[in-house]
Amino acid sequence: MPKFYVKKTSLGENQTSLIFKGKVIEGPINRGMIIELPITGASAVVPVKISDIVHFENQKDEMKKVGLVADFYDSPDDLDVILDLNIAEEEVNVKEEEKEDY
Repeated sequence: MPKFYVKKTSLGENQTSLIFKGKVIEGPINRGMIIELPITGASAVVPVKISDIVHFENQKDEMKKVGLVADFYDSPDDLDVILDLNIAEEEVNVKEEEKEDY
């Protein structure tokens, strides 16, 4: 399973997205995948979809060269909840989005 180390979480320029800055630890990570953000220790997670991936080439800190972007344009309340989790200095799992069967 892909893993990502989140060094820091910050608001995007548009104030409706979050950027999880860090480093890919294991496996490929792509748009549309799901970041599993831990809450209450590691016993529960909040799934957050990756809408974009940015690379900070001029960043001197190797641990902040990649940004996984999550867009909360349609769900500003969720943005506040995730921001309040203050995800930093933490390793998170990333997985493929599960498709619903019809």
